[in-house]
Amino acid sequence: MFKEPMSQTTFGGAGGTGDVRRGKVFQFEDAEAEARAARQKAADKKVVRDFLRRMPVTERLALIHSEFTWYLGKEHNAEAHEKRLPDYCYNIFEKIRQVTFKAIPNFSHVVTGDLEALKACKTNEEAKKVISIDWVRIGTVLGIGIRGKRFVEMEAQNTLKQEGVWGLVPKQGTADLALVFDQSRLEKMTKAYGTQDVGRGLEQILNESSAPHIEKIPAMTESMVKLAYLWGSGALADLSKGMEIGLNKFLDEQGKLVEEPLRENIYEFLLLAWPEIKEMLDAKPRKTITDLHQWMQPFMRQDMCNRVDLDYLRNVCGPLPKGIGLKLRPLASRSRRPI
Repeated sequence: MFKEPMSQTTFGGAGGTGDVRRGKVFQFEDAEAEARAARQKAADKKVVRDFLRRMPVTERLALIHSEFTWYLGKEHNAEAHEKRLPDYCYNIFEKIRQVTFKAIPNFSHVVTGDLEALKACKTNEEAKKVISIDWVRIGTVLGIGIRGKRFVEMEAQNTLKQEGVWGLVPKQGTADLALVFDQSRLEKMTKAYGTQDVGRGLEQILNESSAPHIEKIPAMTESMVKLAYLWGSGALADLSKGMEIGLNKFLDEQGKLVEEPLRENIYEFLLLAWPEIKEMLDAKPRKTITDLHQWMQPFMRQDMCNRVDLDYLRNVCGPLPKGIGLKLRPLASRSRRPI
């Protein structure tokens, strides 16, 4: 970037020998800077590849997806559950739930009253005397489900094309795909599509993970509409109102989330890197936020997460409720070496 300005700048008089010498010095320094940048880029790529070789993206996200699904429904899931991720991950789940999934109501707010007495009711009139139903909230859940179903079945492929991954076969083929997909997924992709393709693999994962949920939506919608119809005209109107909310407050017309946390990009990376961060938490002595920030530098330079300074990361990882409660040591707790 300095070559053109330097060729037009004079030092000590136009055309003098001083101009040439100074220009060569800057060209040499520019070349050195480019060489350093190239070495840094190569080193960063190696760090990222080693990170993904240890555990490919799909394997890292499988546990995240499983635990997040449990977290969203834990209120009405009585089964005992052993948390398999560090605590900070569940704190991130809560941040995401409060923003991205805030339209999804808690089950305890949907049906209130004497649920035990409800079991003995034989008619709607009897049920109305012991429970109350928030039909708007029920409609919201149905609307979100219907909107998600449409995305999976009619929009996902186009989204993957817009992202540039549909039909993408990396130059190094399976070696590069193995950084994204685990071995069992690669085998499924090969069996289903022949040529291993990033976009098709992602579509396959989306279809498999969403199938158990979206398959239930048509029957559930029909059942709720019928129940609201029998409950009363007001219930039917409220159900319709809720469905409109669900259809518009989760995904927009382009299939993008309507609302995301401001720190979404950082949250995503901290979730993806949970195995490495767990090691930092378990280290003796435990690592600091400064150590984490330094470790994240190659990933920031490779655009795997936003480039943030140390103070910003401290705020993200700070105590609840503003931060995510990542319990690494503060810088001040480092043991000081004698001078």
